[in-house]
Amino acid sequence: MAIVASESAMVIRSDTVSGKMEMRKNLLLQHIHRNRSIGRLELGRDLQMSKSRLCEVVQDMIDEGLILESLDGTERRGRRPVPLSLNPDHGCFVGLDFEAKRMRVVVVDFSGQTLFKRHRTLSPISDRNKLIDRLLGFIEEGLEAARRIGTEILGIGVAAPGIINRNTGTLVHYDFIEAARNIPLGELIQNQAGLPCLVDNNIRCYAMTEWTSGAARNMSDFICFAVRNGFGSAIILNGQLLDGSHGYSGESGYTRVASAKPISEWKTFQEVVSEKALDVDFEAKDFALSKKKAQTAGELLGARAASLATLLDPEAIILVGKLLEPDGPLWPFVEETYRNFILPDIAELVPLLHSQVDSYAAALGATQRCFQALFPINANSARKAGFANAV
Repeated sequence: MAIVASESAMVIRSDTVSGKMEMRKNLLLQHIHRNRSIGRLELGRDLQMSKSRLCEVVQDMIDEGLILESLDGTERRGRRPVPLSLNPDHGCFVGLDFEAKRMRVVVVDFSGQTLFKRHRTLSPISDRNKLIDRLLGFIEEGLEAARRIGTEILGIGVAAPGIINRNTGTLVHYDFIEAARNIPLGELIQNQAGLPCLVDNNIRCYAMTEWTSGAARNMSDFICFAVRNGFGSAIILNGQLLDGSHGYSGESGYTRVASAKPISEWKTFQEVVSEKALDVDFEAKDFALSKKKAQTAGELLGARAASLATLLDPEAIILVGKLLEPDGPLWPFVEETYRNFILPDIAELVPLLHSQVDSYAAALGATQRCFQALFPINANSARKAGFANAV
């Protein structure tokens, strides 16, 4: 991922008193952001923070206009007060999601509520400069919408397909867009907009929205599989999005599928299980898919899900995509294979769940990733977000 900003202004020294206070604020901000609204007692319990320290940090954030405390949630039987929430007027974020056939842009306020969203098709592009112009032009539409709203734009999040260098914000390559090669999206967008920009993989961003408002809400460990134009995955463990040692965690679409053919002819997973591989548009109202193709794709996906579930023992596997809906053509093959291959001891403990968020989830998740990077919970996460590589 990449946030491009002033290093001296953004990197926090956690070994100073003020730095530690900033980290506490950011920890509370991220927790409130994920929960949308939460009471002081529950917040202090979740973060294991003393009442006096919590009150000090909360008051500072109220004074800064970061959070609001509503006294409307009075105690009543059967209803919990949830007085702390992010101040929606503190600013806004713009989020972009794109893949081979489509682009989506959103504007969300500081509390995460959607203020604007727009969808456009993306036709095949072989010229790199034309692709850049299309993406920057669509980002500008989102920025214009944010300017009309009138609150400060705090940053831009980009959910990009393919292989991403998150330290530099570069789209390294994407198999389904010929022109998508070594594009420094973070730098280009910052130069155009003059705003911090974060770039991350679109399925990782999708998983963030699933985590805050979808099927994985309140979970700490889950795996997300998504079938879109390609195939992607994301893993959240112990309440953290897994990066991996080199930033490539979740790129399961590029792993090979064993077959009777010579190894050199083995296809990648997304060359077998994806919108392009199956030659259907999953967002169309009606699409046809032969039983043979559905069975092949469903069994491969079910086996992949069972292997990772047995290896990592998550709370659930979240399946994303119209083709993977419970009444869709793949689901029975996915589920049967999953139950046959998973470790029997955890078969009933790790369910397959379908996504509960809409097609704008990746764009929304990109704004959440931007929020996290702008309010890092430790100096190391700030460096990982790219602040230390600022220009």
